[in-house]
Amino acid sequence: MDWITAIALATLMVGLFAWLRADMAALRKEVRSEVAALRGEISALRGEVSLLEKEMAKLRERIARMEGLLDGLREAVAGKQAA
Repeated sequence: MDWITAIALATLMVGLFAWLRADMAALRKEVRSEVAALRGEISALRGEVSLLEKEMAKLRERIARMEGLLDGLREAVAGKQAA
């Protein structure tokens, strides 16, 4: 192998590795951007879940109150029938 072929191969290898490094850097930047976007979406979903949990807690309280009222009504109706 003469020296011109060696220099050509070395230049080709340097060029390929430079391209590969640039491609990896671009891919890394893209992945970081996607991860940041997903983190934002996750944060928004956590906020929505928190609101839904609060709403469910309020609904459970209302259901418990209605069950209590129904039990009272049932007892009142049963008491009137017995009398």
